[in-house]
Amino acid sequence: MMNENSSELNNMHRELTCVLFPGVVKNDDKALQCMGGIKTISQVHSQSNKKRLGLSFQYDNPYVKKMHADVQPAFGVLFKIKVKKKKVGNEIKREVISTTAMGSVKKIYKFESMSDFQYLPVMPTVPGGNQFKCVLEDILPSGLEDVNALLNPCPSYILPANFTRIDKSTNYYYTDKKVYCQKEIKRESGVDGDTHRMRMDRSIPVARYTFNLTNDLPTEPHDFYIQAKKTRESIYPQLQNEYENVSKMFDVRPIWSINNIKFHTKLKTSTLKIILPCLAVYMKEGPWKMMWVKFGYDPRKDPEARIYQTLDFRLRHSTGVHTMVVSKDDSIHVKKTDRRVKKLVAEDQVSEEVKESTVCFRPGMILTQRQIFYQYCDIAVPEVQAAVTACSSFCHHKLGWLPPGLDDVCRNHVLRYAKEALLAKNSDLKFEKASSDSEASSDEADETRMDVDDEPSTSALENSMADASLS
Repeated sequence: MMNENSSELNNMHRELTCVLFPGVVKNDDKALQCMGGIKTISQVHSQSNKKRLGLSFQYDNPYVKKMHADVQPAFGVLFKIKVKKKKVGNEIKREVISTTAMGSVKKIYKFESMSDFQYLPVMPTVPGGNQFKCVLEDILPSGLEDVNALLNPCPSYILPANFTRIDKSTNYYYTDKKVYCQKEIKRESGVDGDTHRMRMDRSIPVARYTFNLTNDLPTEPHDFYIQAKKTRESIYPQLQNEYENVSKMFDVRPIWSINNIKFHTKLKTSTLKIILPCLAVYMKEGPWKMMWVKFGYDPRKDPEARIYQTLDFRLRHSTGVHTMVVSKDDSIHVKKTDRRVKKLVAEDQVSEEVKESTVCFRPGMILTQRQIFYQYCDIAVPEVQAAVTACSSFCHHKLGWLPPGLDDVCRNHVLRYAKEALLAKNSDLKFEKASSDSEASSDEADETRMDVDDEPSTSALENSMADASLS
C-alpha cells in the first residue's frame, strides 16, 4: 500500500496536456488523424504560443473549414479507474476496483470556434439534372499524372476567400440609437460621456517625431502627459523622485534610449511611459532612431550630437550561435496578444531586467541578443571612438553628422570583437557578416554607402571622410 501511494505522488509531478475532443472517441487513431496526426500535435504543442491546433472530421477533404483550439491554463488531475462489470439479471452493476492518479493537467486545448462550414465539391451528373456526384477525386491529383491530365477539361471548384469573418460567435446587441449625445448620457445615466466617444477622440497623443530637416522639434510636453503625471503622483508619491532622477540624466546627456535609462535607474516600463514623454520627444526614425531627445535640444544643429546616433547592429550566424545568443522572440517566448498563455508557467513571464550588453559594448563582452541598437558613445572600442571623431559638414537625413560608410566600418569592428568573445567560449560557431536594416533598402543607400569586407578597412574610411569633407 505504501508503494502505491508513493507512486501516485510521483505521478503528480508529471505535467500532462489535455485535448478536449469535440465528439465521442471510439477509435484513437482516427481521432488523432482528424487533428493532423501525432506529429502535427507535437509541433503545435512545442510552439503553443505561435500555432493553433486544427481539427477536421474530413481530413482528406481540403475544402473543409477546420476548427481550431487555443491553449488555455488548466488545473486538473487525470485518474485511471478500473471498473468491474457484473450482470445481475437484466441489470449491469459496476464496481470500482482501483483508482490511480496518472498526473496533473496544466494545459488544455478547447475547440471553441465554429465548425459548420463544410464544403463538398459536387457536380450534377447530367447538366440541369437533380442528381449530383462528388468530384473530389477528379480535382485532387492521385499521383504522378501524365501530360494529358493538363489538357483534359477539369471542373473548376475554388474555395471562397473567407469562410467567416470571425472564428468565434459573438453577441450582438441591436439598437437603433447609433449616435450618443454626451449631455443625454450624463443626464440619463450619470456616466461620463468620454466612455462613449469615438476611438479617434479618446486616443492618447503619441510623443513621436518623424525625422526631417525642416520642421522644428517640440520644445515642451503635451498637456495630456503632464496631467497623467499629476494623476499618477496622487496615488504614487514616489513618482516625483523617480522623475527627478531621470531629469538629472537628461541634464548630463541630452539623448538616451529607454533601455539605457532602465539599466541605470531600474525603473519599470510602465513608469517610464509616464516620465519620458514629460522630458523628451521620441525619434521614430532617422540618425537618432529609437532615442529620446530632451525638449529644447536639437541634435540637427549640434555636430557633437553625432556620438549619440544609433548604430543598428545585427549578428548573422550559420550554426551554433542560437544556443548562446537568443532572439528576442525566443527570450520572451510569448506574443503580446496572447494574454492567457502568459499565465501558464512562471518562466513565460516577461522580465524587465536590461542586461549591460544591450546598452553598451566593450571588448570581451558576450552579446545576449542578435539585434541591438547601440549609441556610438556607448561602444567602448578604440577603433570606433577614433572613427566617430570624423564629422560631416552638414546633417544628413539618414547619416546625421557622420560620413558615409562609417556605420559599416564601426559595425565590422564590433563584429570582430564579438566573434572573438564568442569563439573564446565556443570554437564551433560560424558567422556571417553583420548587417542592419539599411541593407533592405540598398538601392536607396548606394549613393551614401560603400562596400566593406569583414575586417575593417582604414583606407576606405579615410577615403570616405575625404569625400565628405570635399562635399
